Amino acid sequence: MTEHVSVRMTLLDAQIVDRDRLPIGRVDDLELFFPPDGGPPQIARVLTGSQALGKRIGGVIGRWLTSMSARLRRPGSRAGPSTFDAGLIADTKPMVRLRVQADELEGIAGLERWLASRLVERLPGTGHADK
Repeated sequence: MTEHVSVRMTLLDAQIVDRDRLPIGRVDDLELFFPPDGGPPQIARVLTGSQALGKRIGGVIGRWLTSMSARLRRPGSRAGPSTFDAGLIADTKPMVRLRVQADELEGIAGLERWLASRLVERLPGTGHADK
C-alpha cells in the first residue's frame, strides 16, 4: 500500500541526511511526474540548494540567490538546481533520510562542501587551522 503524505507539510524545507545521517541540505523544491493514465502526481526528483530555493522564493532575493549559486558552481557542472531521484529516499520522518552516502550524489551540497574545504577547516578549534 502506498503511503500518501502532504508534500508541503512533510517534505518542503525538511532536513536531508545521507544514510549515515550526515546533513546534506534541505528540500527546497520538488519535480512532479504526472502519470499518463491520469493517476495522482508522484515525486520524481528532489531539488536542493540555493538555486532551487531562489526559484521558489522569487522576487529580488530569489533572483539574487539563484544568480549567486549559479556563479559558484564548478566549471563543467550541470546547470540548474541540484537534484536527486526521489527513489533514493529511505524515510521522511523525522527528516528525509537517503539510501546513499552524500559522496554518491553528484552536484549535491556543492556550496556546503566548498565552504567546508575553504573556510570551516581553517577555523580555530577544527584541528586544521594554521598556527
